Amino acid sequence: MVRVALLDDHPAVLAGLRRLIDPEPDLAVVAAADSVPELARQLDGMHADVLVIDDDRAHGDGLSYCQRIKDRPNAPGVLIYAAHAGPALVLAARAAQADAVIDKAMPVAGLLAAIRAVADGDAILPVVTRDAYETAISRLDVEDLPILAMLFDREPIDAIAHALKTDQREIAWRTRRIVGRLRPKLTAQTEQRAHSRGA
Repeated sequence: MVRVALLDDHPAVLAGLRRLIDPEPDLAVVAAADSVPELARQLDGMHADVLVIDDDRAHGDGLSYCQRIKDRPNAPGVLIYAAHAGPALVLAARAAQADAVIDKAMPVAGLLAAIRAVADGDAILPVVTRDAYETAISRLDVEDLPILAMLFDREPIDAIAHALKTDQREIAWRTRRIVGRLRPKLTAQTEQRAHSRGA
């Protein structure tokens, strides 16, 4: 049985995801929350196999949470579930060590297949064109490129720090900066919505 935890600030999305996943005989929703503290409370030390995280930056930062989760031992698979899963989000999610990026417009069968694939240890990351990749990495400092390459190879922070003969805290900070620079920028409309909600 694949244990799935859901994190999305929209109650309707959480309820919809639960309705889609619960009938599947090999999948079980073990937590569904609209905030990180509430998710931790519901899990109460229980281990989820796959964490499905919304990446709506107007309400929260799913990629930062993904980074924190993937930095832990025995981390669950993380699937970023986003309204606009474009190249910038895919690259930022790869740097945050997400296992999958799925657009919310994907048919239900694709989402369920992605959850199962992530539970099996597979990565479901859309292909990014060379032009999109080069545009994205042009926003990075040259000294961050080796870190990005190792993140893309799914190396943990401690292994990257060891390879580069530097402190883990330095690599963790630089990784957060890389993800922040790669991720899609908020549009003026999204910024306004985030500001009006106090995000």
